[in-house]
Amino acid sequence: MKKMAVLAPLLWLFLGSAQAETVTLDKTIKAGGEMTLSFRCDGGKVEIFRNEESDCHVWVEYDQQRCRTDLNYDDDTRTLELFIDHDNWEMTKKSGDEKSKYARVRIGLPPKADLNLDLVIKAGELTMTLGDLHIQSLEVRSYAGESHIDFDKPNRCEMKTFDVDFKVGKVQLINLGNADFSEADINSSVGEMTIDFNGEKIRHAMARVDLEIGETTIIVPEEIGVKIKVSKFLFLSNVDYPNWFTQEGSYYYSRNYDKEKNSLYLVVSTGIGALKIRVDKGEAH
Repeated sequence: MKKMAVLAPLLWLFLGSAQAETVTLDKTIKAGGEMTLSFRCDGGKVEIFRNEESDCHVWVEYDQQRCRTDLNYDDDTRTLELFIDHDNWEMTKKSGDEKSKYARVRIGLPPKADLNLDLVIKAGELTMTLGDLHIQSLEVRSYAGESHIDFDKPNRCEMKTFDVDFKVGKVQLINLGNADFSEADINSSVGEMTIDFNGEKIRHAMARVDLEIGETTIIVPEEIGVKIKVSKFLFLSNVDYPNWFTQEGSYYYSRNYDKEKNSLYLVVSTGIGALKIRVDKGEAH
């Protein structure tokens, strides 16, 4: 009994330390002028948005026994590097009613800095709300999971690079007309994708869209002229388009293509699956 009395406090101490695995990284970085965000994450729930304050704010919650997190900021290059590495990818999966143990990440971007965003996320959920920022370049790679990118307000500068690549999962790209890009590269390997070109800043834009397997819906606003070139993979691809468009061989032209000053040119390569083209007539959606 005496041995049990001695061991009991030690046992409770051990259990308490085993349970205290989750830690939080909370840091604010002074950011002005130009800033590059280099983010690498092998599993997580990631939210990136416009910070209400003038600085960059990074918040990460993770299991310190199963995950390693490194955050560095170089004043000379004005580069913020965030690296998140889990010991075992299996822990990112939910089991029954247990909560997923992958990292939770929230990044508030500085509203006045000229931003270059370079993200690689191997698995998980990605949500980006990028309106009312100065984004010069956006590069995103996602290997598996769900992604939602929304330019809910106009970008404050011309975007020189817009390159996104999604391997497996459900993808929503919303209000790309607010991104203010001249050229864009959009790639999807396997899954369901929605690409919405609504917004205020399309003048003369071109986007290359490469689709392999799955269903893709492209939404274009009625008030701009649209030309679409579609390359299909034999008989395994299907293009569904409204009567707002006329087809001439591999090209589809909106009814107002020759009349509108603002135009969008899409070069679409389809694999196995369906391509749906839809026209937004201005109703809220």
